[in-house]
Amino acid sequence: MLTTVTIDQLVCGMYVVGVASQTDGRLVKVQGLIKQPAQIQLLRQKGVLTLQVDPSRQLNTEPAADDDSSFNMAATITPASRKDRIKPLPLAKEIKQAQNLYRKARQLQQRAFNDIAKGKPINVADFQRCADGIIDSLFRNQDALLCISRMRDKDAYLLEHSVNVAILMTVFARHLKFDDHSIEQLATGALLHDIGKIRVPNAILNKPGRLSDDEFVAMRKHVEYSRDILQQTEGISAVSIDVAANHHERLDGGGYPQGLSAEQISQHARMIAIVDTYDAITATRVYKDGQSSIKALKILRKDSPSHFDADLVTQFIAAVGMYPPGTLVKLESQKLALVLENNPAKLASPVVKVFYNARQRHYLKPVKLDLAAANCSEKIETAVDPAEYNIDIQRFFKEFILEH
Repeated sequence: MLTTVTIDQLVCGMYVVGVASQTDGRLVKVQGLIKQPAQIQLLRQKGVLTLQVDPSRQLNTEPAADDDSSFNMAATITPASRKDRIKPLPLAKEIKQAQNLYRKARQLQQRAFNDIAKGKPINVADFQRCADGIIDSLFRNQDALLCISRMRDKDAYLLEHSVNVAILMTVFARHLKFDDHSIEQLATGALLHDIGKIRVPNAILNKPGRLSDDEFVAMRKHVEYSRDILQQTEGISAVSIDVAANHHERLDGGGYPQGLSAEQISQHARMIAIVDTYDAITATRVYKDGQSSIKALKILRKDSPSHFDADLVTQFIAAVGMYPPGTLVKLESQKLALVLENNPAKLASPVVKVFYNARQRHYLKPVKLDLAAANCSEKIETAVDPAEYNIDIQRFFKEFILEH
């Protein structure tokens, strides 16, 4: 059973498995037995805050002399850039792994809710590993997880929302060229940003209609619950707590729970406000249908700069695209297509798979089209709701994307 200790609690004889949190943007990779105080000091200088140790491998030992034969911790501290070590993969090769990651992330959310309900603490290391897996997948192929995240289950909003927000937050942070460690902290915070909803009564959380004033006050408390839970969680970073504690703050001071405004709101909190709102608008729940990505982006634009940072909204649109992967669109030819990949240079012209004739109401042999290609005359007319054409988009996705 691994244990998380602070840098001040680290002593010679402990066996370090990895770094749990740090302040420096440079990712520290370290594993091994602590033999010298100098090793601890080096980790402290690198900005390490907490570490995971394996008590079963701990030794009761006197500090070793600082000589050349001792374990060289410095040699294990290296910058680890995902851009350098992760090779891009085509969508077809990443999609099944992305589906597996998404399923595991949902299961982790459920387990955490169950643990909190039983009075057990969150194992933040599990969420950090989950965030790492999501980030790696997005570096291999960003469109795979974005596509998976659009295949929603309206009865699983609470579990899926935080996973989707983590995916979108990672895409956003990557687009803004954040360093690896910062992206990990942001993704971890996004995965946990709504964890406080476990303390909101189910009757309010799952009410299929408009909340009363008193119920809305109770619902708003989930942000404070999330903050309090994370502040008591070992190994969580300040950035992750900021993301969870301030995702409902707004630039004009009209947000909650603190009513922060303008410069009181960090860039991280401004980002999560955009991402959280976007996913909530596009999600289908038991009491409402999700709106299209275009509609959600228009709402974000309309509410900027009063609620949202206008420059960040522009960057978010560039990061996810006008028609994110997984969106069902109608072409000007009246054919329906599923968006597979973005074209960063032409956000209105993604790569799609055409599979349905909307005018004649029948399926077509699926054909992949790059709408940005010079020889392609097809253009998107609008995003559409699969229910409008009685299309089971998840079945289509499974049969023609996952299995091909």
